Amino acid sequence: METFLLNLLKTSLLGSLAILAILVLKPLWRERYRAKTRCWLWLALAAFLLLPVDFSVKNAPVQAAPPKDYTLFVGTDKTAIQSTDNLFGDMAEKSGQSPAQVRDTIIQRPVTNPEQKTTRYIPVTTILFYGYLAGAAAFLLYQGVSYALFRRTVRRWKRDVARADYAAMLSDTARDLGVSAPEMIVCEAISTPAVTGLLRPRLLLPHERYDVQELRYILRHELCHLKRRDMLLKLVLLAANAMHWFNPVVYLMLRQADEDIELACDSAATDGLELPERAAYSRTLLAAVQSSVRALPATTCFGGTVERLKRRITNVLGAQKKRGLGVVALVLALTLTAGCAVSWGNKNELSDPFGKSYTIADIVYIGVEPDDTFRENAANAELLLRSDAQSMTLTWTDHYKWDCTAAGSFEMTEENFDRYFDGSAFEAADNPAGWQESDMSAAKLRRENANTWCFTTSSPPDGLTDYLCLLQQKDGTLYLAMGYYPDSKQTAPHCFHTLFRLAEKAVPIYASMDDYAAACVEDLKKGTMTYSVSENNDYASRSIEDTVADVRVTQLEFADSLGNLSPDGTVLELWYFQYEMKPTNEAGVQIDVIGGQELTDDGYLRESWTHYLTVLRYTSGEKTGYQVIGTYTGNDGLWYDGCNYSGEEKYYLHDFYIDYAGLDLPKMFIPNLLNAATDGYGRANQCEARLISGDGSYYFYAPITAWACNPGTEFWYSRYDTGSYFNAKKLEQSLDEAKAEWESTGAKAEKTDAGWRFVTHEGMSNTIVTLFDAPDGTCYEVTTHWTFDGSTEENQWGWNRDRAVEGEAVILQAMVNSFRTSKILFTDGSPNGSESSDPAPDDTAFQTDLQLASNGGASWLSLNTDGMAVGGHDPKDAAPTVLLDTCDYKEYDPSESSPSGSAVPPGGGNPLALCLSLSNSARFTFYEGSDFMLYQHGDTRYYKVSSYGDYATIFDAMLAWYNKTPDKEATFESDLVLASNAATVDILAFCPASGESGSHAPLLTGYSVALDSYEYKPIDKPKNLDGLDSVELWPHNAQATCLIFYKGTNTVKYVSGKSERYYRAVGDFSIVDNDGRTLYDLMRVWYDTAEYSDMLTSDVRAQSKSFSWQEAAQNWANAYYGTQKEVTSGSIYKFTWLNVTVNPAEETTQAKRKAGEIDDNTYCFAVRVEFTAESANALQSAMAGNTVKCENPAAPKDAYEFYRCCTIQLRDDGRWYGTELGTGW
Repeated sequence: METFLLNLLKTSLLGSLAILAILVLKPLWRERYRAKTRCWLWLALAAFLLLPVDFSVKNAPVQAAPPKDYTLFVGTDKTAIQSTDNLFGDMAEKSGQSPAQVRDTIIQRPVTNPEQKTTRYIPVTTILFYGYLAGAAAFLLYQGVSYALFRRTVRRWKRDVARADYAAMLSDTARDLGVSAPEMIVCEAISTPAVTGLLRPRLLLPHERYDVQELRYILRHELCHLKRRDMLLKLVLLAANAMHWFNPVVYLMLRQADEDIELACDSAATDGLELPERAAYSRTLLAAVQSSVRALPATTCFGGTVERLKRRITNVLGAQKKRGLGVVALVLALTLTAGCAVSWGNKNELSDPFGKSYTIADIVYIGVEPDDTFRENAANAELLLRSDAQSMTLTWTDHYKWDCTAAGSFEMTEENFDRYFDGSAFEAADNPAGWQESDMSAAKLRRENANTWCFTTSSPPDGLTDYLCLLQQKDGTLYLAMGYYPDSKQTAPHCFHTLFRLAEKAVPIYASMDDYAAACVEDLKKGTMTYSVSENNDYASRSIEDTVADVRVTQLEFADSLGNLSPDGTVLELWYFQYEMKPTNEAGVQIDVIGGQELTDDGYLRESWTHYLTVLRYTSGEKTGYQVIGTYTGNDGLWYDGCNYSGEEKYYLHDFYIDYAGLDLPKMFIPNLLNAATDGYGRANQCEARLISGDGSYYFYAPITAWACNPGTEFWYSRYDTGSYFNAKKLEQSLDEAKAEWESTGAKAEKTDAGWRFVTHEGMSNTIVTLFDAPDGTCYEVTTHWTFDGSTEENQWGWNRDRAVEGEAVILQAMVNSFRTSKILFTDGSPNGSESSDPAPDDTAFQTDLQLASNGGASWLSLNTDGMAVGGHDPKDAAPTVLLDTCDYKEYDPSESSPSGSAVPPGGGNPLALCLSLSNSARFTFYEGSDFMLYQHGDTRYYKVSSYGDYATIFDAMLAWYNKTPDKEATFESDLVLASNAATVDILAFCPASGESGSHAPLLTGYSVALDSYEYKPIDKPKNLDGLDSVELWPHNAQATCLIFYKGTNTVKYVSGKSERYYRAVGDFSIVDNDGRTLYDLMRVWYDTAEYSDMLTSDVRAQSKSFSWQEAAQNWANAYYGTQKEVTSGSIYKFTWLNVTVNPAEETTQAKRKAGEIDDNTYCFAVRVEFTAESANALQSAMAGNTVKCENPAAPKDAYEFYRCCTIQLRDDGRWYGTELGTGW
């Protein structure tokens, strides 16, 4: 398809150039050469256009770049994920639940959608091809219909010729010209004589009023068309026009060729006639003048337009012209030569093998096999060739992996290649060649080779194979040769012991991770499993291999994600995956559980392994979905490249992808900071290390154990209290100035690659200062120090101090060697400016969310005006006007300018919110007239945004995006997404069956219910809802939709306009295991939380400065805790009786002032709260660590009490503000 279109385009372009050249030179060669020559030329060009084949020569001098591959977005389909329900069918049957319920109970995954959106794209090549076929068909249909209408007209108006002399003259003229006489009829519907038909031609006359001489000339002209087979020529030209219907130049060719056919026919008809007869022929032509000429297939016309007849008469009366066949040959030769000299670039080039993964397709050769692992695990091996072509990783098993670096290439010869496959290079003589394919040999490999790449490793896992060679053959086949250098100095030629044929690994993209799990289950069911069984019911056991009866997933959980490291439109993710397998066990033997295994009651065997899946999720672009690019299986945490990443999942994603993509970035962890050192026990110290970023302008590696750092510094010291330390600091001097200052003390400078080194003390006490040049003209001073005390004693565990210091000295030097002053970009895409010793990426969740918002991960744009939602738009319907992940952000504390703690930054007006997708509850809010942005994802933070383009504010940039998108119609599914995020909920309302209702806005960072995590089944309207308390939720969508939840039920009423629908929620709504709660109970808790928080904000006011601090504290505490008496009955915060007592904490106040924790206008006090809870739920919510039964005899018998630590502060506005600290100071 693509090849045809490219060849068609090439043929059309070259043909157009030839046609245009002929037309431009027409005035020059029309006077010299016959029209018949031009007809041959048009026939040759038409034949060229009808053959869209590539006849370019190899290595053509002109290489045109082929168009890039593009795809066209054609829509987004929602497809329900059904496959995973089958994975849990057996468990569902036993538990009485649906498969979906079992799945949602087992699989903890906040980012997998039960209704997936699958984006569909069609290659533009496919669209162009079918569009081309449609255009050609339309052209042919038009021509065919036109010809059919003409023939119908002829049939309708035809009649036989009445004059006998006409028939006699036709017979005589045909005999003179040597052609068969066609049928001649009269058709008064035409205006000029014509011949039509290819197989059964007919001669058409418009009337019978021609005199004998006129008829003679007409018959000679039309019969010459038949003799010259002009109808066939016109059909060939028409076919070329149909194939190149899109090319206007071909239409020009057809028009000119039609005229030249008539000119050539005129010349043939007047050939041999004298000038007076030619003049008479010309007068006959003038009588056939027409206002226009319409070309028809297989039809010729005697007449023509005035301009065309002028040229025909000039041609008839003119002098004889040259034949000019050489011109035809020359033009055709030039066109063909151009076709040979021009080809599409890269058509015959081999594809780049790097940047891809490969598997072992075949074992081609095994000569001397140093390890059975090569043969036994070839099917599981994977080769990763990184994009930079400088490194590769070959993995046989999790612990059998080659990390190799490029070592150039070599020119293959018989001496350095062939003989190292036949065993003669080995000292042992009993190593015959082991070619596994009879038609394969080293000589054949060498002859057919196109490219070679060599790789080496200094630490082969088998202790031997340190030389790997990648061979790319002329047909594109890839081979991997593995071998080694016979001597350790790598001076002798290499020897190959194994050769594999490679196959590119297909890495599928799944619509969801559920689909990946389903695919894995199907693959596992096709395989076998091994387990142990008892032998004769005694302690002996044996291992058997059995088929798999069933597989079920026990864990598919999203772990972490990382943004701004992978390409735009993608996010790196880590997933946990576990499953259990059930053997067929037809014999019914007793399965022995060995270490790490567990046998379930229903016969499934579960391993303790966790499969860690590294996933590249495509969020936008030509493909969307999940691509698993790495797996690790382990039962002791997440390990990679010799380092433990448990609890450091973002670091793992960072380091894995650096290796996977071959990025030139420092890794977060390295397995070996140094080559060799011993610890205080005399053991080898591998010294795993982590990256320390400093102030973002330098970095180095420090050991992850046995060393610590003083906060806010780069002073690293030994935890063994040996006095060894590493210290880095920036000097406000240039490198030369710092060097001169040290030299002035008498220290001797030693040149290093990065600066200067000074040994200031040496011996028992050692200090070394190293100066590093900084990019800004200053320098860094790194000091290392260690001291020996001459001790030889060992403690009870064999540790010796001086032996430990020896190892620490090596570590300190390795830390200095790893020191770099270049600025680096961490995984969040910005320099890590933290002064902490922890080099964690600076809020990668924030950066990931920014990238999602910029690359198709946003689901909702909503605008508020004067507190009311104006409208909700779908941001996917238009390209973003600003890419949020490219802007600059500075965190901002609104309390600095707004002491009251206002939720809107100073100068901020109407908000515009951008919400992410169902799998991500993040939300960005922008404020009219300002550059402030509120970010909410778990916590709440404000940022001031800059570098957003030519807009006045970031709000204006986002508003432009909002205005480009149409209103989004609310649906039950979309409102569930909004309802699950407090940031996109306008109102929560409690509507009791009797009494007044109340409504409140939910806390942005408080309690919420993940409504979109449950399954909802449509139901008819229940009959028992009237008279029930309810909670209403109004999503933020400007479309007046509402979800209503009814007391004691899992029923949800969805109201949209005048329509209403009912659903039953399915899921686990327990707060404590199996507590019998319903979805309504969860929503009531949400409302109670919103009400209580709202009342704390509105009812608890600052106290007047006229009060003493004790009075202000008592008034504030009465109002703060008294709120729980004012909340709605049934609330989880409702108290029915309350007594609040304030007790000053003067000693604590003085201590905190002395420590600088509070100022002189702040006082500490304790509050004793005695209360009676309205319900068990209210009591449970009040049960903090020090809540006990109340001992006050005046209190009700069911009263409780608790203590809280608080402060009261007199602020600059002259009012007292109270704060609850918690149960302790």
